[in-house]
Order: sequence, then C-alpha cells, then structure tokens
Amino acid sequence: MKRALVLASLLMPLPAAAQTVQTGGALAVRWCTACHVVEASQRLATDSAPSFRTIAARPETTAAKLDGYLSVGHTLMPDFSLSTVERNALVTYILSLREKP
Repeated sequence: MKRALVLASLLMPLPAAAQTVQTGGALAVRWCTACHVVEASQRLATDSAPSFRTIAARPETTAAKLDGYLSVGHTLMPDFSLSTVERNALVTYILSLREKP
C-alpha cells in the first residue's frame, strides 16, 4: 500500500509554479544561452551580456520590468517573439534564480 502511495505521488503533476519555472528554463536555454549564462552548469556565453543570476540579483529587477524588457524589440537581443505565457515563464525562471535570504 505504501509503495502505491509513493508511486502515485511521483506521478502527480508538478505545481503550476514549478512547471512555469521549468518552462522558462527551457525557453532560456533555447533562446538566451548564445549570449547569457542562464544556468549554473553553463560556463560560457558568447557575449558580454550579464548572467541571468546577475540580472535576478539586481534590486531594480522586478517581474514587471523584465516583462516590459522582453515585450519590446531592442538591438541588443535577437528579434524573437514570445507569447505572454512564454514571457511569464521566462520572467518566473529569471526571478527564481534570485538568492533567497
């Protein structure tokens, strides 16, 4: 009986927040690793862009500011079009990298 409960708990979907962080992380790897270091295992980026951990650590970094930045085209980043859901996931991922007190 205990094994069945453990197995059932492993098969339950992840909470929405965890799924959003995972989705944002996958998007970051797909779209951002050419310039930014986006995860701890990545050692090199091809540009002088700040790491996502550096961006997350800035006191002025908020979800609204990140969303605004990702919503408009700018010359320093490739011209990719993210949906609202994708932007939210990417913002959630970046903010998840913020050091916890």
